[in-house]
Amino acid sequence: MTSPPRAVPLTLGDHYVLSLARAAAADSRMHMAVAAHLPGGPPAPPDLHERIAATAGRAPVLRYRLTGAGRHAAWAPDPGFDPARHVTHHHLRPGQDVAQAALDLIADRPLPRDRPLWDLLVLHGHTPGEHVLVHRVHHAFQDALGLLSGIRALTGDERLPHPAPEPPARDAPAIRGTLADLARLAAPLPRWHPSKPPGGQGPRLLAVPLDAGALRAVVQRTGATVTQVMLALLAGALRSWRPQVWRSRPGITVNLPVSVRGPRNHAALGNHVGVFPVTLPCGEPAPYARLRAIADQTTLALISRQRRRIRALYRLPAAVSRTAFGAAMPLVARGAPCRLDVGTIRITGEFPAARELFLCPPLAPGVSAMITLLYGRGAASVCGVFDASVDGPHEVLALVAHALAELHADVGKGHR
Repeated sequence: MTSPPRAVPLTLGDHYVLSLARAAAADSRMHMAVAAHLPGGPPAPPDLHERIAATAGRAPVLRYRLTGAGRHAAWAPDPGFDPARHVTHHHLRPGQDVAQAALDLIADRPLPRDRPLWDLLVLHGHTPGEHVLVHRVHHAFQDALGLLSGIRALTGDERLPHPAPEPPARDAPAIRGTLADLARLAAPLPRWHPSKPPGGQGPRLLAVPLDAGALRAVVQRTGATVTQVMLALLAGALRSWRPQVWRSRPGITVNLPVSVRGPRNHAALGNHVGVFPVTLPCGEPAPYARLRAIADQTTLALISRQRRRIRALYRLPAAVSRTAFGAAMPLVARGAPCRLDVGTIRITGEFPAARELFLCPPLAPGVSAMITLLYGRGAASVCGVFDASVDGPHEVLALVAHALAELHADVGKGHR
């Protein structure tokens, strides 16, 4: 006989994101989504409802919602799960900016806490013969890998196990190490971007295509990872954007999210991402030297150590983890937006018919921008969500593309 699904207590990572959402100007700042431009007209609502109902049978995470509060908060199956409550259709103006429209809709439409914290937005009308499918989740409900697992289940035939609680653990060194990382990220930062006066405009979402062939060539010739290359490109872009900032400063420390997901949490429920501080060498003039400086900070051994620390921290009992989080929260959310988060996401078979993809990353309190490299299937783009205080964000994304050309040329000179 199959045992009934169990409630899953929230981890420190889940509590952390929910607290950031409470501290943010809007809960939607901690939502994340991936979107695909798909051929043809929008699917009919009944067809999507039927697909979701079938998917939820083999990917039960889609049925889990937030229950309880504080140390008793948990993810539990929604007894009233209704696929129709997770789909909305939106008609856009002809020629409307789809990426910004998606971000604005996410900001305007909350994810109600009485149902699982995800939905599908279907956008159409912006251009003939195309619709855009946006899959959104609350970052506490799923991290980026969980989001992609959900997409593969909704658009394909992927199966996911029932969520199950992690066994508790205590690891004092893990707490001290992670708090030290948060303190490093909370240290005063250079004003890396031009600033706009306060206004009513909300976050902006931008995307710039990258030369996927050049990116692949740099990775192959240097042995670097895509993430290392992305960090080096951003260092070069920031250096070119405001060179005067880096005449007396070696660089800026950014947060590289590190996933600690493994086979045990393949159910894709919850946030299993922790912080990993990396200093971008913006003061270094040579593109290849910037890449080597990044590689020295992000070796496999260092990333593995960080994963072990974060995994141990996230498995602490709720009473201990909430105390540790309470000590860390003031370091994270204080001050004017100036911090920078950077990430990479590999898209493979999630949307096989997609003409184009873009990402809507979360934007935590105190963070000026979350810049992410989206790559796969012979295409690549750099996506960024920017706080309203950042002036001219399109410039830095364009400079990322320029930095890729510079690094590709520098590597071609024979650097190894």
